[in-house]
Amino acid sequence: MIKKIQEIPVSASDYPFASAARYLNLEAYGYQEKEYYMDGTANVYQSVGNTGEVEIRCRDAEYRNRLIVRAPSDPGRAGGNVVVEIINPTSFMEIDRMWILGYQKFLRDGDIYVGITSKPNTIAKMVEFNEARYGSLSWKNPTEDMPFPFSMEDVRKRGILPDIDIRYEPGLFWDMLTDLAWLLRGDEERNPLRAVAHRSLYLTGWSQSACYLFRYLNSFAYRDEVKRDGQVFDGYLAGGGVRNLIIPVNQYEAVMDYDFRLKRVEHVEQPYISVQTESENSAWDAFRTKRADSDYPGFLYREYEVTGASHDTMFSYVNYYRDDEDLKRISHLPVYVGEHAAGNDYPSWILFGAAFRNLFRWVREGAGPGRCERIPVDERGENRKDVFGNTRGGLRTCLLNYPTGRYHITSTVPKGASFLDPEAEKDPLFGYQEAFSPAFLRELYGSLDHYRQLCEEDTKEQIAKGFVCREDGEALVALAVSLAKERGLT
Repeated sequence: MIKKIQEIPVSASDYPFASAARYLNLEAYGYQEKEYYMDGTANVYQSVGNTGEVEIRCRDAEYRNRLIVRAPSDPGRAGGNVVVEIINPTSFMEIDRMWILGYQKFLRDGDIYVGITSKPNTIAKMVEFNEARYGSLSWKNPTEDMPFPFSMEDVRKRGILPDIDIRYEPGLFWDMLTDLAWLLRGDEERNPLRAVAHRSLYLTGWSQSACYLFRYLNSFAYRDEVKRDGQVFDGYLAGGGVRNLIIPVNQYEAVMDYDFRLKRVEHVEQPYISVQTESENSAWDAFRTKRADSDYPGFLYREYEVTGASHDTMFSYVNYYRDDEDLKRISHLPVYVGEHAAGNDYPSWILFGAAFRNLFRWVREGAGPGRCERIPVDERGENRKDVFGNTRGGLRTCLLNYPTGRYHITSTVPKGASFLDPEAEKDPLFGYQEAFSPAFLRELYGSLDHYRQLCEEDTKEQIAKGFVCREDGEALVALAVSLAKERGLT
């Protein structure tokens, strides 16, 4: 139960963590960014068996969480689409990746963004950033005197993310999310969006947070007390889901052997779009847990596999943060550590923008979007390559249909630099790109003008299929042509 929503004042010297208003000129788009404390109580749940059913383990634990809201300054300009992001906590820093991938579409269409802190492991970095602003955040474990039924050595051996702490309880999140969604749907005075009419709510998350979305659908979304008199979310978009990761209902179940079906969505009555990059479409059990596209009631599903893009890219992980001095100060500035001249910078944001648009139309108009060819894999789950060394199939743009280089989904890194495995010399999350020679480009395309024509025709086709927004077509062609020119095509 939410007891209080309190806006946190913003000034030139006191502002939200990783504030989008500092990276983007939100005012030029007619947008504003506000941050709120959310105080309330939440139940902690436990599993009944291992297939997703849950029951209450501990009732009414108190918490203080935070929200970030980016919305049109004029509520009348809002289109009614409200995107709620489960902010990614994997690097122990708040990364609102779905905002980064979607903001260009959101800002031009009047969509509203709400980000919610999803795990208490990120609070330490926020406190280091601004203790006065974030020091009161609290997800206190209501059973702190009860030891874990496993050792930290068990956690290490199982390869589980090292963010377990007896002092807090991540399992408070499920009720936080449900209660926030119902608040945003209603007309209470404390609802930050109460002035916006005809709100449709969408849940989204990236990587680990996509796995939170899986768990929410599999264990919570269709419980009677969550549905109440309707369905809390109108649609779902999961990005970069790592399907060998099953989110425990509470951290006491961190080493529990859950059923493999919890690695994916088993049942969804509202439109659901999964967007995977090459890094996740086959790796981490994804090729064993794929679901077919469907329009059947009880499973409204589309999956797009973005060929060319790695899990992290220069745009989505490095460039967006613009060398932020605050993130440097707390030793958490995202950087590319690969030993290659150019990190992967495939423009996946263009395809995510179209995916969000398709989801919104699916919900509002009732017609499912087009289906996309999947990436073919071999018997080991490895992506199959074309004659240019790029991956075949999938959701493609002119950058791969008329390539000027190769896109790789892993990078060679100095030992100790990999976030997932300090002993590894490969980073499986961040790839790189290598250019074709100028001579080869001339042999393939003849001239830059001819190359531009090919890209324009290809992009028109992708727009017609619904995989690229018309508003982004020109930017996509310009990017492809600029890259070709930079690589020596004249």
